[in-house]
Amino acid sequence: MRRRLRLLAPLLAILLLTAAGCGEPEAQGPAAGGDQTDVQSEPPAEGEGQQDGQQIPLTLVYSHPDTGLTLGVPEGWVVYPLEDAVVALISPERGEEDFFRENILVTADGQFPDPALDVYVEALEQEVRHRYPDTETLESGEATVGGVPARWIVDRFTGEKGETRVYRVVLVRDGIAYVLHGTAPVWTFDDYRPVFEAVAQSITWVEPRAVEPEPEAPSETGP
Repeated sequence: MRRRLRLLAPLLAILLLTAAGCGEPEAQGPAAGGDQTDVQSEPPAEGEGQQDGQQIPLTLVYSHPDTGLTLGVPEGWVVYPLEDAVVALISPERGEEDFFRENILVTADGQFPDPALDVYVEALEQEVRHRYPDTETLESGEATVGGVPARWIVDRFTGEKGETRVYRVVLVRDGIAYVLHGTAPVWTFDDYRPVFEAVAQSITWVEPRAVEPEPEAPSETGP
């Protein structure tokens, strides 16, 4: 049961964000609130954000302090810190009728019993189909992300707001399974897929931020 809950966490997080109209972000633009995010107004390294020769503007850099995962944030997108995920990114609102905001969610799972890539991909696919029985895999393949072997998958399913497509990238590094979910309605997926792919290809890792020790309390002994 714990495995199922952890695998379903990203799906439920996306449902909550979209159903609530994305709510109010903790961080917008280069500023970020809380201890879960670190967003800087710096472009990714040269070559990052390019997909099939197309330059996708990634104008911010996000680093997760606990895992060290770093990625580029698309121009105009909003950063949402989440307790059960590495980061959520939400596309800009295009108007009052924009009832489905394209989004990217990155999760990290360090408690899966067998973090082998093939095993995790199979378990994730089973849980996706448990939540959405009509899920169909349209495409899949292999890739390298941040120097780590990865698997990418394109699924379609019918959600509360109609037919939806998800671009997923799954990889395992140092015993932690990472999944990037890029979600969009069927009518905008082809436009946003290059954005999802560019963010995935921008992923790298830095050393996690060290935890500063608390200062010792001063001695209360008198002279």
